[in-house]
This record gives sequence, structure tokens and C-alpha cells, in this order.
Amino acid sequence: MTTEPEVPQMPISEASRKWDIDGDGVLDDAERALKNMAAGDDDLDMKQIHSLMKDHLQTQKSLWKFKKIAASFFVIIVILALSNLATSFAAAYLSKDTVASGGDLKNMEGDTLGMQATSEVFDFQELDVEHGKTMVTECMADRIVHMRRVFESGRITHYALCPLPIGHKAAYDFSNPDLPTANIETLSGPVIIAPNSDGSFYTVSGTGVTSDVDFPCDDTSDCDPDLVCDAETKFCATA
Repeated sequence: MTTEPEVPQMPISEASRKWDIDGDGVLDDAERALKNMAAGDDDLDMKQIHSLMKDHLQTQKSLWKFKKIAASFFVIIVILALSNLATSFAAAYLSKDTVASGGDLKNMEGDTLGMQATSEVFDFQELDVEHGKTMVTECMADRIVHMRRVFESGRITHYALCPLPIGHKAAYDFSNPDLPTANIETLSGPVIIAPNSDGSFYTVSGTGVTSDVDFPCDDTSDCDPDLVCDAETKFCATA
């Protein structure tokens, strides 16, 4: 195995020693270029110097743009953080200043800020005047109102009356505020919530709450028109 002989390094002159930046006794390419530029040597002409200066200035501009972008991002982050903090404080403040009352969201002065969707299930068998009025007013407020019918057989049917689904509509009568009525038009037919003739209790009637084929019943009046209540099965069936 052969090795190339090392080329002996010539000692630099006293004039060149000031350009020996790293002090290793030899001028490398960069140190030699500096010396030549200072001496006006043609190894680095004015065009090369101009090109180096342009590159340097371009680098400075790029760094300045980066700093501006970074500063902008920092400002945006600070603004978002302050916004979230302000929202949290506002929510905490409002939560202390509001209370739920009767299904509505009210402030401490009693003013209504909004309505909450509450759910209440009413039984056909328990429609006294108070229950009937509550059903009408809850539907009028577009809250959740369900009805439940328990038949003699023990079977149970549920009806979702309010809020009104698409395709349903309702008319309310509050001419007598103590005995309001509701007439709800459903896809199955009308549902009428109204007091009896002497106002002693409420009834729910209409084909919207009668039973279809194979639905439970106590007698034929519980079934849709043209259906009868089968005495044995206690289900609505064709006549």
C-alpha cells in the first residue's frame, strides 16, 4: 500500500501573516481571497464582489421578512388567547347572573333570556284542568310534550306532540286564558286538546291519537275510522 507524499507547506511571509485569521501558518482559500481583494488582485474582480454583496443584501431582506411574519403570528396568537380568556370570563359571569325558572332562562332581574326545551309526559287518564293547560302552554312555547296512553291490557302507546315536526301545524285559542285549547294538525290527523263543556277536565281527541291496525285499544272508539277493536286480542283490526 502506497501513500502520497505530503506536500510541504511553505511558510507565509510577514506581509501575509495578518491575513492568517486562524493562525495555522497557512492561508486558506478564504484568507487568500481576502488578501487578494485588499490588494486589488484580479482573482476577485468587481463583478464578483458585487454579486457577493447582492447575495448578502438578499439574505438580510429574507431574514427581515421572516422576522415580520414571525412577529405577526405572535400577535395573532396573543389576540386569540386573550379572546378565549375574555369568552371564559363572560361565560362565568353570565352563569352567575342567570337562573332556570319554569323551563326558561332568566337573569337575576327576572327577564327571560331564552327558553329551554323541557320534556314532560302526560297520561290520558290524568288530564285534569292543570295538566290540560300545561300541555297547551308547553306546546305553544315549542317545548317537548309527550303523551302516554296505558290500555286495560297493560300495553302502552306514546305520542310525541310537540315541538311540531315538519308538516305539522297548530292553532291555539287563549280567548279564555284559564281554559286554553290547541288544535294540532298531524300527518295522521288532528289532535285536539280542549276542556270539556263545563271546564272541569281536559280531553285529547282526534284521529292523530287513535290507534292504527295492530295497535292496542280498549274499545272501537280508540281505533282509526273504519277499524274495530278486536275483543279478544285488544288490537285494532279491519272491520
